[in-house]
Amino acid sequence: MKLIFIRHGDPDYKNNTLTKKGWNEALLLAKRVASWKPITDVYLSPYGRAQDTAKPFLEQIPCTATTLPWLQEFDYRIKDPRDGHKRICWDWLPRDFFAERNFFNARRWFKTKAMKSGSIEQHYKSVCAGIDDVLAQYDYTRISSSVPIYNCLPHLNDEEAAQDTHLLATQKNLDERNIVFVCHLGIMFAVIGYLTGISPVQLWQGFFVAPTSVTVLGAEERIPGEVVFRVQMLGDARHLAEGGEPLSASGFFGNVAAF
Repeated sequence: MKLIFIRHGDPDYKNNTLTKKGWNEALLLAKRVASWKPITDVYLSPYGRAQDTAKPFLEQIPCTATTLPWLQEFDYRIKDPRDGHKRICWDWLPRDFFAERNFFNARRWFKTKAMKSGSIEQHYKSVCAGIDDVLAQYDYTRISSSVPIYNCLPHLNDEEAAQDTHLLATQKNLDERNIVFVCHLGIMFAVIGYLTGISPVQLWQGFFVAPTSVTVLGAEERIPGEVVFRVQMLGDARHLAEGGEPLSASGFFGNVAAF
C-alpha cells in the first residue's frame, strides 16, 4: 500500500481558496493524478485550499472523497517564548529551534515549555489517532504508540521472508492500494513524523514541499504481517515542470529551485 500526500495549490489564504496560479497548478496536478491506477480512496482537509486543489482531479477519477477534520493544517498556536505573542507552533527561528534539544526527540518534542503553552501534545495525538483510524480500515494496526510498526494481513509467506525479502517489484505484487491525502505542509509532516518515528519539528524546520507537490510513503513488509512506512518520494512536482508552471515558494523563506 502507498500513502500519497499532496500539498494544496498556491494558496489564497484571505479567501480560503487558491490563487490563479494555484488553480493552474491544480489543473496540471489533475492530469497526473488521473494516470494513477488504482486509487483506492481520497481524503481531504476541510480547508478550502485543499478542497479546491482536489476538485479538478476528482472530476476525472471514479472515486469520491472523504473530508477528515483532523487533516486541517496543523496551525495550532503557542506562546512565543521571546515576546509572549501567539504564533503557529512550527514556525521557529533557526537559533531557537537548534537551542531546544528536545525538539529532536520524537517522544518529548511536544513536552517542551513552548509546546505545552498551546496544548500541542493533545492536538498531535489527535492526528496520530486519526491516521491510525484510517490505516485500520485497510487492516493495518499499529503495535504500539511508540513503535511505528503496523500489523497487517500477510502478503509474504515464511519462505519469502527467509530470503530477507529483498524482492524486486517484478517478483511479487504486495498490497496495490493507493490512498491519497490532500492537505497541508504542516499536517503532512506531523503524520510522516509519526509514521517514521521522527520528530515532526525536524521535518517542519528542515524540509519544504511546494504547493501541489507529491510525497509518497510505501508500506514495506520484510516480515510476514509486519509493515513499516518509508518515504519513497518527497515533494515531487514534475507535473508543474512538464506544464511550464514554476514552483510556488509559499511557505519557504527564500527562492525555490527552478530545476
